[in-house]
Amino acid sequence: MHEIPETVAQAESLVQKAQANGQPTTLDAVIAGGLQNWIQELLDEGSEGGYLTAKLSATGLIITDITGQTLYQAKTPTTTELVPAFKADAHHTLLAVQTTIRALYARGKL
Repeated sequence: MHEIPETVAQAESLVQKAQANGQPTTLDAVIAGGLQNWIQELLDEGSEGGYLTAKLSATGLIITDITGQTLYQAKTPTTTELVPAFKADAHHTLLAVQTTIRALYARGKL
C-alpha cells in the first residue's frame, strides 16, 4: 500500500478497503505505512528522484542511499510516537514530519 492518508477517516477507509480485498491490516499499520510513505515522498522530492529510501519503525528512522549505505539514522521519530500523534492531530503530525525531513536537507545531513 503506497497511500498517504491525510486524516484518520482516510486511514480507516484504507483499512476497510484492504480488508475487503482480503488483506488483513489494522488502523495503526495503515497510519504507520502512510507516514513512511510521506517520508519517502519528501525524500524523493528533496533528492529529485528515488535515490534515498526511508524505513520508519518503532525503533526510529533510517535513511539509506541507492547503494544501501545508511546516510541517516535516529531514534526519533518512531512509529510509536507518530501513530498516536496522527490519531490526535493528523495535519500537525504530517507537517512535523515534513519539517523534520526538510531540516535534514537544510543541515546537510542528506
